[in-house]
Amino acid sequence: MGFSTVAIAALIAALGAMAPSGSTAVTQAATPATLFSTAQSLRSRFQDSAFAIDTRNIKGTNKPGGSLRSGTVSKYPVLGLPDINSAFARVTLRPGGVNLPHIHPRASETLYLVRGVLRVFIVEENPTGGAPTRVITNTLYRKAVGIFPRGLIHGQRCVSRRGCEFIAVLGAADPGVITVGARFCDSPVADLAAALGAPPSRALQMCGRMMATPPRT
Repeated sequence: MGFSTVAIAALIAALGAMAPSGSTAVTQAATPATLFSTAQSLRSRFQDSAFAIDTRNIKGTNKPGGSLRSGTVSKYPVLGLPDINSAFARVTLRPGGVNLPHIHPRASETLYLVRGVLRVFIVEENPTGGAPTRVITNTLYRKAVGIFPRGLIHGQRCVSRRGCEFIAVLGAADPGVITVGARFCDSPVADLAAALGAPPSRALQMCGRMMATPPRT
């Protein structure tokens, strides 16, 4: 449902009446035009250079399996514009390197393989009716695209002798990431032991070998 200018002006007046005396939360200068900016107006606040990002200037995170250079709204505010709302990652994996299973709770992912051969997987959500859990697997070759739904466990393994490199574009400016193994091991010990079907001491021993922060998209 749309709102008329009169309705918006009434809302501003109501907010002003609710504000404490001397409050600057809603100023007298507030109007519909200043309170609700257009997409064009928001873009005008950024310099031209904000719309071009050189990933070579991003400090990478190096891990045993490879390296990661990423950009989200926390580093590049332009990514948070309503008509952009995306993030990106440039990932390099060594031969045999693994981008361990992880989840993006707020974004789908589209991966473009720059070089190498990449084996990728997606774990489907819990099945119904006693069916087995589906695991989607594919092998990507140079210039291929992989697609990963929001909120599902996924990961990548480089099976090329010369290493792999890919660019991932995520469908949210703040996609979030949950490293499945490491975050699972952050569970209370009793619950962790129940999930693993092992005594608490054995569960802690198993988690002690878990890689805490792998390269990830």
